[in-house]
Amino acid sequence: MRNRTVGINIRVTVTEKKKVTMLARKCGLSLSEYLRQRALGYEPGGHPPMEVFDVLDKLDEIAEQCSAQTGAAIYAQTDRMRDLLIGCN
Repeated sequence: MRNRTVGINIRVTVTEKKKVTMLARKCGLSLSEYLRQRALGYEPGGHPPMEVFDVLDKLDEIAEQCSAQTGAAIYAQTDRMRDLLIGCN
């Protein structure tokens, strides 16, 4: 772990702080980590809403009701979508 001992202070408007805080939260990062990544040229990815994963879980439930071949095809696609969603960060 890095030993971060030096601070950088910047001034922003209330609106700017709210926006940056919201963007950091969407990426699952602290405000400091979000700003650090942006300043160093990284573009943090956002997290998809939990409802997206709920839909994929529901598709898995539907797959259980299908024939083995159809169910396997649905499972393969939902697994692929989960991998893409999780790997987007």
